[in-house]
Amino acid sequence: MINRPAKYHAIERTSPKGQGQKYVGTCWQCGKTNLTLSDATEVCENIAGLTEDESLIFAVDGPEEPSA
Repeated sequence: MINRPAKYHAIERTSPKGQGQKYVGTCWQCGKTNLTLSDATEVCENIAGLTEDESLIFAVDGPEEPSA
């Protein structure tokens, strides 16, 4: 497992999907909005403090649900 801080934007798509639709999203690590796929190679502030593993798990599983 990689335990170093995530370095690049982790973008979740927020724009409509479909033919001809532009990809626009929000980084779940820093909260920056209106990012495109090319922004995924930009360095992220990562104010959430996620590691690379945590960021990947979040991308696959989504956020953890609070315990009831």
